[in-house]
Amino acid sequence: MERIPNLKKSTLSRYANKFSPGRVTANPGRKAVLSVTTKAYIRKQIINSILKTAKAVHKYLVCTGHTISYSGTIKVKKSMNFHAKIKVKKPLLTKVQKARRLAWAEEHKNWTSDDWRRMVFSDETKVNVYGSDGCKYFWSRPDDKLQPHHLDLTVKGGGGSIMVWGCITYDGPGYACWISEGTMKASDYVGILGTTLMDSLEYYGYHPRDTYFSRITILNTRLS
Repeated sequence: MERIPNLKKSTLSRYANKFSPGRVTANPGRKAVLSVTTKAYIRKQIINSILKTAKAVHKYLVCTGHTISYSGTIKVKKSMNFHAKIKVKKPLLTKVQKARRLAWAEEHKNWTSDDWRRMVFSDETKVNVYGSDGCKYFWSRPDDKLQPHHLDLTVKGGGGSIMVWGCITYDGPGYACWISEGTMKASDYVGILGTTLMDSLEYYGYHPRDTYFSRITILNTRLS
């Protein structure tokens, strides 16, 4: 479009749009670094867990001849609606364990509410004496000085931990039991079933013969 002296560009554009609505205009902004095909390929690789991190994506782009920074790679991932999240911790299961869980679910899929009310679940967990194993965050501004509450204070050796056994029923949680040596042995487990579990059933008025007991690992046992 040729400029006319003393005439604003916005005025020219307004009249051009009025009398030539179908005119072709140049795309504003800088040309995209990555093509649509490349972004589609990266999206597929991320979904299939082949390119697991931003560093892996950046390394791939650099190796294929693209000039892009690491921060630019992160922006590309965000533009495709990918956002970093903390992985959820889940127990590692073998194929056999997965098959057993699926078979257990299929076997009990027709259970009624009354059936599930007779189920008692139990599990063991580790409790740290000091601190937590989870991720900890704090909020601060770029110019803020480091404060004591910004630190994750630790003790040498981790501070120790204890194992706790517990169960839960339809009517509420059962009694907890401390595992003194830190590891569950067969003799310890049998002792817990004969004491802490039975005390929990008695507290809620459950009869062992009318109750199903199951660990979180989905091993169903009829109490007798």
